[in-house]
Amino acid sequence: MKYCHALAAFAVLTTATVLQAEEYTHKASGLRFTLPKAWSCTEKAGRITITNMDKSLTCVGDVIPKESAKAIFADIRKFLDSLEGFDGVQVTDGPKKEKVNGLEQAWYEGTMSGQNAAGKQEEIEWDMTIISGGKQILFLIGIGKLDENEKAYDEFFESIKKAKDADE
Repeated sequence: MKYCHALAAFAVLTTATVLQAEEYTHKASGLRFTLPKAWSCTEKAGRITITNMDKSLTCVGDVIPKESAKAIFADIRKFLDSLEGFDGVQVTDGPKKEKVNGLEQAWYEGTMSGQNAAGKQEEIEWDMTIISGGKQILFLIGIGKLDENEKAYDEFFESIKKAKDADE
């Protein structure tokens, strides 16, 4: 399956509003984060899509029920196998949990295979992170050149905190 199909499976956001501010509050989760310089965030019906400037990395997120979060981490292989566009998936790390700004971040990461726009097979990096401690649980999936964007990607996750006013 083509790489772009994997992203399309998550980002059904063709008519979303682009948010220009570096600070952003995701109302549904009650969480606030800082976008790395030149990154953008779009939102539609609570679902956010974050991309870096050259679009080599995309992170899509939305709130999920606690039961879904538990099911994903109880059987990550079953969850990954259910995702259209995730072919040849390898889990390279996780599950890991850490406290960041008083919130629990639990994650897996790995690689998958896909075709780029030129039709050439390539390895694609992914990670899945569940953030709890806000108003609702936020589930984020990152796909693309994560290692090449590691510093900015890590800074994004380190910036996530509870919004002072969840109604912002």
